[in-house]
Amino acid sequence: MKKKPNIQFHFNIEPFDINVRKVNQWILKIIEQHHRTAGAINIIFCDDEYLREMNVKFLKHNYYTDILSFPMGTDDIEGELYISVDRVQENAKKFKTDYEWELLRVIIHGILHFLGFSDKTAIAKKQMRVKEDEALAFYKDEFIKSDHYFDRVYDIVRCIPKGKVCSYGAIADYLSLGSARMVGWALNQLKGNVSDVPAHRVVNVKGELSGRLMFGDHGERMGKLLMKEGVKIKNHKVVNFESCFWSPTQL
Repeated sequence: MKKKPNIQFHFNIEPFDINVRKVNQWILKIIEQHHRTAGAINIIFCDDEYLREMNVKFLKHNYYTDILSFPMGTDDIEGELYISVDRVQENAKKFKTDYEWELLRVIIHGILHFLGFSDKTAIAKKQMRVKEDEALAFYKDEFIKSDHYFDRVYDIVRCIPKGKVCSYGAIADYLSLGSARMVGWALNQLKGNVSDVPAHRVVNVKGELSGRLMFGDHGERMGKLLMKEGVKIKNHKVVNFESCFWSPTQL
């Protein structure tokens, strides 16, 4: 049975903002472009000392580095990436680049290692940099769009409390999008991934789980996610919809 991609972000330091949805989708696209499939990938953010100790322990290298990659060696692209945020910040200053852009470069550098690219020789380093630049250009073209309405929809959906639901139409009205279908289209792009945006909390105007098929499990997973949060579901419909309804106007 084919594994479902599972990219997780962890913090051994104070958590900071990172657009998990965009970075997650970006990584998956880059892996697909190299005709591979993703499995379990864990990206762990840490500080200089933590990564130096790992460098000493596992590679016998007593120096600071920005990333260590540990591939699983499976058919799928799997493994762990440890990234020193301290080193990323220093390198961003050193190379006079944006910190967030440098962080993306380091992340995709690790993914490229998983894909088989090396940086042990001058030629390999040059090829690695070309692939990094290509991946970053793709991110810029596909994921950095000024005031794209998808992001405004996702921001609203993130605000829906556990145990509550909202409707496509209510979100569309609040954002002046003109059509509930536009909200549905935005949420459909998530392909059922609710790790960052709880799309399962959005139903139609009648309280029906009209988007349930995109969540998998033959349309049953959406209801299960809602019931786990305390929302009663019967026949793919929210029971006592009015009492469970949350309006964006409460923001």
